[in-house]
Amino acid sequence: MDQQPEPRTISIDYLARVEGETDLVVKIGEEDLDITLKIFEPPRFFEGFLVGRKYDEVGDIGSRICGICPISHMTTTLQAVEKAMGIDPSPQTKHLRRLMCLAQIVASHIVHLYMFALPDYFGYPGFVGMMPRFEKEKNNFLHMKEAMNRVGEVIGGRALNPISLVVNGFTQIPAKSSLLSLAQGIEKVLPMARETAHLIGRLPYPDFKVDTEFISLRHQHEYAINEGVFTSSKGGSWSIDEYQEQFIEEQVDYAMAKKCLLKGRGPFMVGALARVNIKFDQFHEETKKLAEDVCFNVPDYNPFHNNVAQALEIYEGMIECHRLLTSLNPQKEKPVVKIRSGPGTAVTEAPRGLLVHGYTLNQRGIVEKANLVTPTSHNFANIEKDLKALAEKFYQPDNPDDLKKKCEQLIRAYDPCFSCSVH
Repeated sequence: MDQQPEPRTISIDYLARVEGETDLVVKIGEEDLDITLKIFEPPRFFEGFLVGRKYDEVGDIGSRICGICPISHMTTTLQAVEKAMGIDPSPQTKHLRRLMCLAQIVASHIVHLYMFALPDYFGYPGFVGMMPRFEKEKNNFLHMKEAMNRVGEVIGGRALNPISLVVNGFTQIPAKSSLLSLAQGIEKVLPMARETAHLIGRLPYPDFKVDTEFISLRHQHEYAINEGVFTSSKGGSWSIDEYQEQFIEEQVDYAMAKKCLLKGRGPFMVGALARVNIKFDQFHEETKKLAEDVCFNVPDYNPFHNNVAQALEIYEGMIECHRLLTSLNPQKEKPVVKIRSGPGTAVTEAPRGLLVHGYTLNQRGIVEKANLVTPTSHNFANIEKDLKALAEKFYQPDNPDDLKKKCEQLIRAYDPCFSCSVH
């Protein structure tokens, strides 16, 4: 009997320039191909930490889940608690939260594009090695990051792990003069955001398209961040309360993270590319013109172009932050909370996509059940699907390193946070 040849294996033992720890194994046989994304980041058990905690503690604990997007985690936590208690925050609270979350999305995208993605396309192991030859890009990166971090610092009390956000409001409201100062800082770096979009838009991405279902929040009146309904690029929309009915999590034996699937439909993609594909019509006109300038058209099915979508969201986010900062007339408000038992689920758009927090509170306001689903868990199955399609198209037996490089670029284009995914 003829023996089947051993499959060829491409391994990445430790993927660099991503948040968290993972390996990738690509096994290429004569008739099949197997992709395994081994997320070996140790589990962190945040749901367990949150059970037994009082409602006014969960925001601070939730913000510690991620050092990159603590504002998204804290905001989603607070909104879930408010949902459980039947609290509808004031328009001012909603606007300030939207402002902070937008600023954090922009700041996160800036870090990802400059420090994680760019080195792939200029042949450097990291951004630090690029800095001597890319002085302008380095300065743009630092100035933009500083301007957006200041938003979180002034409104939230500090740039990371904010301290002023609480259930049903803020402990301190910034003065109008402080908001206008933040707006001036964003005005100064807005031209740098345009330059970033042109830089990212002209990178040599592989010619690669995948049939993908994109899902994001969509709101009737604005580019959804903290409110809206689940909306699919392939049709269909669902309320946030229908999350458990429409989405499932699967445990796999080779990764600490769970895979999320849309019931009856399979893998899907969340994040910047999903948002831009679904909500492009809600961009400001200046951002639409910038997309045209960098030759970005929707719908776009190239997952490498998530980088370009992030660059467009940097520009759009700055414009929207500036609008909110200059239009808000802050008033003092005292957060009022009346404890009520019940379940509450909230979903927001974090930098990497849909972030879900769900809690069940008892009559004393103590958490009895907690569930967290992060963007990378939502993307996990789709990343593997795209990697398989990439290997099928680009594998060359005499040049396996080319596929290895493309696989790394693809994973980094998703901007995964494996540390957040392991619950």
